Amino acid sequence: MKNSSARCVEARPEPESARPPLPSAARLGAAVLLAALVLAGCGGTPTRSASEPRAAAQPSAAIEADVPEDVLAAHDRAVELMRSGDFEGASAELERIVGAHPGLPGPHVNLAILHRKAGRDDAALLALERALALDANHPEANNELGILLRERGQFDAAEAAYRRALERRPDYALALYNLGVLLDLYMQRPAEALECYEAYQEAAAEPDERVARWIVDLRRRVPEEASSARLARGDAS
Repeated sequence: MKNSSARCVEARPEPESARPPLPSAARLGAAVLLAALVLAGCGGTPTRSASEPRAAAQPSAAIEADVPEDVLAAHDRAVELMRSGDFEGASAELERIVGAHPGLPGPHVNLAILHRKAGRDDAALLALERALALDANHPEANNELGILLRERGQFDAAEAAYRRALERRPDYALALYNLGVLLDLYMQRPAEALECYEAYQEAAAEPDERVARWIVDLRRRVPEEASSARLARGDAS
């Protein structure tokens, strides 16, 4: 793993979302507010961060269900409470929704995010297992699972989770970012990481200046590393 111990941290503003509101059941089943995290970056050689950029999740496949308006309102309250930092209040709202409508994966994923932020990784994993039992390729659930697995050092499994998310939604910016960081920092596969970062820049709501610097750095290094690999194999060309 590359050394990432001495990094300056700078908050990145959350991009505006231009997506239209989802219909009722789809909004509740698919909407997942991802935790607001920060990127790290300093002058000189670009450094990478395993933190996620701020972004709101995009909608995934709609859930065919009739959801009462009061439950939709409770979900909206939970999302607003998450945004405001009232995680206890958000958790209470989401627990009520899960109790009333356990067949909707979105609230399970939101609970998983809250559990992970509070350091309750086992509870987060259990919530994700419930979401994935309902929809094995749910993008937000797989993205969150990838984060948990990466933090546990299960890098191959984390990669598989991110790739499941991208199979369902190839332009899912957060999964592209997280897969890029995993391949770059943890799995030492810079050429593939570069592809993910470039795809992330295309998919993101706005260009990310820090990731742009990482791309420049990797574009310089990747040809050198490919050449070194050829020499190590004894290739003449």
